[in-house]
Amino acid sequence: MGMRWFEDPAEGERLGDPLAQLAVAVSRMLDGLPPPASAPPGRVDAAASAVLLPHPLVPGCRLVIQLAEWSSSVACWWSVGSDWQAHPGTPELFAEFPLRPDGVDRAAAWLERELRRPVAARTRSYGPMRRRQWTLTIDGGELVVRQDWVPAWRDGDEGGAALAGTLAGPGSWLLGVAVVAALARWLLAALTPQLLSASWLHRAAQVLDTAAFAAVAGWFAVAAAGRPARVRVLAGLVLATLGAALALLPEPIWAPDGSAPLAPELLLSAIPTLLGAAAVACYLAAFLGLPGRAESGPPWPRILPALAGLAWGIDSAVGLWWLARYEPATPDEAALLWPAVLLSAGRVAATGLAVVLVFVLADRRPAMTWPAARAGLAGAILLALAWSLTLQLGIGWLVPLLPQALGSVVLSAPVLLAGFAGTALVAVAAAAQAPSRAEGSPSANVATASPRNPRARPSWGE
Repeated sequence: MGMRWFEDPAEGERLGDPLAQLAVAVSRMLDGLPPPASAPPGRVDAAASAVLLPHPLVPGCRLVIQLAEWSSSVACWWSVGSDWQAHPGTPELFAEFPLRPDGVDRAAAWLERELRRPVAARTRSYGPMRRRQWTLTIDGGELVVRQDWVPAWRDGDEGGAALAGTLAGPGSWLLGVAVVAALARWLLAALTPQLLSASWLHRAAQVLDTAAFAAVAGWFAVAAAGRPARVRVLAGLVLATLGAALALLPEPIWAPDGSAPLAPELLLSAIPTLLGAAAVACYLAAFLGLPGRAESGPPWPRILPALAGLAWGIDSAVGLWWLARYEPATPDEAALLWPAVLLSAGRVAATGLAVVLVFVLADRRPAMTWPAARAGLAGAILLALAWSLTLQLGIGWLVPLLPQALGSVVLSAPVLLAGFAGTALVAVAAAAQAPSRAEGSPSANVATASPRNPRARPSWGE
C-alpha cells in the first residue's frame, strides 16, 4: 500500500487495528496542539506500520512512531537523515513501550512532548560558509539534533537575503564565468613552466586574466544598475581590466646589438601596475561616500592605524631596498631601473590605498548590511596582500626551497588569486550595499540623516 497522507481516513482493514489505533491517537493529539506543531502533514507508511510526522521547526527532521507487532512494542524516535528507520544513538530522542495495554497512548504522549520541546536555531559564520544548528532543550541542557553548512549569502538574515538577491540577478552567470576564468588563469600560470611547453599557453593565461576582470565588470554593471556607486566602482573594474589587457601587448624587445628598448616600450611593463593602483583608488572613493559612524570614537584601538602605517612603511622600505641592491650588468640594462621604480611606486601606492580601504569599511560597517561589510573587508585585505612587496619578496625567497611545481603554484597565488578575489569581493560589497534609486532611495546629492546616523554625508555620489 505504500505511503499515504496522514490526514486520509485510516482504513482499519488495510492498516491493521494497532496502526489504525495509533493513527487515531496521533490525530487526536495533533488536534489539541497549537500551531506550528500541527502545521506539517504527517504520513502513514502502512507497509512498515509507522506514522511519520515532520517536525515543524527543524528542517528535514521527522518524528517516527513504528509498530513492531512481532515484539509487541511501539518504538518512537527522531529521524534526521534520509533513512527514517535509522534510530538515533541519543537515549533522550528514543523511547520504546509495550504495545499492551497502553503502548499506543504512551507513544502519542511521547510524540506530544517532543513537539513541545523548545527548539533553538543558531547560525555561525566561518568566512564564506555558515553553519546552522538546531538544538533541543532537554533537562536544562541542549542537544544538537541537526546541523548543515550553507554559503554565507544563502538563507541568512535580512542582509544575507539582500546579498543573495544581488548575486542571483540576471547577470549572475558572468560572476561564475569570472571565477572559472581566474582559476584557469592561475593554473596555467602555475603549471606552464614545469609541465607544458606550448608557446601560446602564456598568452592564453593573459587572455583568461583579462576575461576574468571583464566578466566581473560586466556582472557589476548589471547587478548595480541605477545605483549611486555604480560609476566609481565600475571605473575601478574597468581600470583593472585594462591593466590585465595591457599584458597582452608585445613585451619590450631588446635590439640585436644588445641596446635597451625604447622608453615607451619599457613603460608598458609598469602601466598595468599603475592602473591597478588607480583601480584601488576608485574602490576607496566609492566606499568613502558611505555615511560615517554615528559614534564619536573609531571602532578600533587608536594604536591600530599607527601599526598599519608602520607596516606599510616597512613594506615600502622593502621595495626600495630591493631596488637599491639591483646592480645592472651593462649600461644598457640600467634602463630597466626606471620602469622598476614606477612598478614599485605603483605597488606601494596600491598597498597603502588598500590598507586605508580596510579602515574605511570597518568604520562604515554600521551603515552597511553585515554580509556586504564582511565581503568588502575581506576584499580590501586581499588587495593589500596582493600588492604587498614584502609578501612577494618573501615568497620569492621561499620558492627556491620548495619543489619546482609547488614553488610556482605558491608564487602565483598571492598576485593572481588574491588580486582577483579582492576585486571581486569589493565589487560584491558595493553591489549589495548601494540602495537602488528605483526602490525609492535618496538621490546621490542629498544627505540623508537618521536617528542612527545623524551626521550622514552624501551617499555613494556619482
